[in-house]
Amino acid sequence: MNKNIEHYVFHKENFLDEKSCDNYIDKLNAGVWKKHEWYSYRTDSINFQSEDKEPEVIEGDGFRGTDIKKINDNLIQALYSAILDYIETFKFDWFVGWERYSPIRFNRYFPGQTMKNHCDHVHSLFDGERKGIPILSIIGILNDDYEGGELIMFEDKKIDTKKGDLLIFPSNFLYPHEITPVTRGVRYSYVSWVW
Repeated sequence: MNKNIEHYVFHKENFLDEKSCDNYIDKLNAGVWKKHEWYSYRTDSINFQSEDKEPEVIEGDGFRGTDIKKINDNLIQALYSAILDYIETFKFDWFVGWERYSPIRFNRYFPGQTMKNHCDHVHSLFDGERKGIPILSIIGILNDDYEGGELIMFEDKKIDTKKGDLLIFPSNFLYPHEITPVTRGVRYSYVSWVW
């Protein structure tokens, strides 16, 4: 077992081709976006950690448009093999599978918007019927024609990503990550969590 935690960040380049990324962004721009919210399980409340600097998201109810539902379904199917690749890469006898993964959440960052440093202890995925803990985090990049908006992990490591890239890493306190403020253009990405 490799004891360097960076070893467990899986970076799959060109997971999506450029044409698919462009097509997804066009369709997403016609969707209904809302401000990203942070759920606190301790207080069972919603808040905005970065005040008016939170990105916009499409998730759940935002999938009412059939085009966005199709994008979600296509990504969910494609992610299955990437998750298998991740798990099989390490060949751990004790880590052989997962139960499910969440619908996609799309993120859109305009200039000045950011995602504060955090780890993915995503309690809001589980509603009593759906039970578990997030074990893997997924971040996909849909474009790279913006400035700023860098993905920083471990408080000081910039992860260079390009349009179409995919990252998978453990969803725990050892993998803090953030998005620096976008300074020019609009950043599009998507996330999902495996349990």
